Amino acid sequence: MRSLPATLPILFVCEISFLLGHGLIMTLLGVRMSLEGFPSQMAGLLMSSFSFGFVIGSYWLEKRIRAVGHIRVFAACAATLAVTAMLHGLWVNPWAWLVWRVFGGGATAGLLMVMESWVSGESSNDNRGKVLGWYLVISTLSLAGGQWLLNSADPATMVLFSLAGMLFALSLVPLSIHRIHGPRAAQELQPQKIKLKALFKLAPVGLVGAFTAGLMVQAFFAMTPYYGQEIGLSTAQTAQFMAITTLVALFAQWGLGRLSDRIDRRKVILAMAAIMAVSGAFISVAARVDYLMLLLVASFHTAMLHTLYSLSLAHTNDWLKPEEIVAANGKLMMTYGVGSIVGPFGASLVMQVVGPDGLWFFLGAVALTLAGFIAVRLLAGRGQVKEEVDQEPFVAMPVMETQHYLNELDPRHDPVQFELDLQVDSLDHEDHYAREAEAVGEEEPPADGSEHATSTA
Repeated sequence: MRSLPATLPILFVCEISFLLGHGLIMTLLGVRMSLEGFPSQMAGLLMSSFSFGFVIGSYWLEKRIRAVGHIRVFAACAATLAVTAMLHGLWVNPWAWLVWRVFGGGATAGLLMVMESWVSGESSNDNRGKVLGWYLVISTLSLAGGQWLLNSADPATMVLFSLAGMLFALSLVPLSIHRIHGPRAAQELQPQKIKLKALFKLAPVGLVGAFTAGLMVQAFFAMTPYYGQEIGLSTAQTAQFMAITTLVALFAQWGLGRLSDRIDRRKVILAMAAIMAVSGAFISVAARVDYLMLLLVASFHTAMLHTLYSLSLAHTNDWLKPEEIVAANGKLMMTYGVGSIVGPFGASLVMQVVGPDGLWFFLGAVALTLAGFIAVRLLAGRGQVKEEVDQEPFVAMPVMETQHYLNELDPRHDPVQFELDLQVDSLDHEDHYAREAEAVGEEEPPADGSEHATSTA
């Protein structure tokens, strides 16, 4: 940590508090919906509304970041999350919760965009890989730790919702008590656009894999706590199950990523999809045998599940020109976002028909469909002369495949941080005030001579 820019540890402390709260509220809602007797399709609809809010917030809040700055957007989003977290406990109503989840999804998108763009702006070509490694480890451990906090109080009470709200509010403290500069503006480079049809023609497995990852990952996070309560797991077992199955991704990405550097990534994704399809069929059987058996089989499933987006992204980047990467990654994230809206509700409908085991039937069926698609592509390509490409080294990504700016942290290519350019010609009143405050701060530089900007926002 000491070798990283001084701003990053402060941002990482904010990230820890935010993701502890996010991991807690994500698991708590699934457990509480089961305790309240919400039908599975309503539970799925509520979780899909979070993804819907996330997609909307991703695009609207990016403009607000450029207009008013990172600290103000971070403060607004953290406050919104704190309020919505406590509103869930104060008013237990599925339709009210649907509204809170939409706002919660938008605010989560805003916090992630601020964090990731800021971390990206503080990294350089020399430390980019190290920064991404720290971001990966901290985000995964914090998300798993938040799920473990479910054991700290009775989920049927208001206490855990209040705890989540406090964690979201505490994420503001490090930014409020330190005078740190915002992300540095990078050079203005216009990335080359690429159409969705052209991207599918170049890397169909990458695009379909990203959509499938959205379906499966968000269905898993949304419905697994509900599933655990429905099959009789205790609150402690549900929290442990969610935390461990999240942590396995931290180790699986490195192994599967290194393997995909040596052989065709499509074959690795095919093997992963096949393992998910088989394990999805056996998880329901394992649940009836023993909790530890359930945990073991589910860990194999989620190790593949949480790595699918990273490998799909890596495979797609292998076939792109450097100037196409930013636009293509945006298309993949959009595709993932569509899948994340459909997945939870789709899984809930299957669970409504066949019972709690429908979650694993849904995930297994989606994985089997992906495996079939890749197998057809590989068989169709036999005997055809296809351009050979050199596969770039795999780079592991955080479990939450929601990054808008992490491609700038990716050490496989030079950063293009056009979103961070806050130097606009026309300023509204708030921007003018922020500029004047920054100028005043520059008149009295800190003792160490480092550049800084005021955080009065």
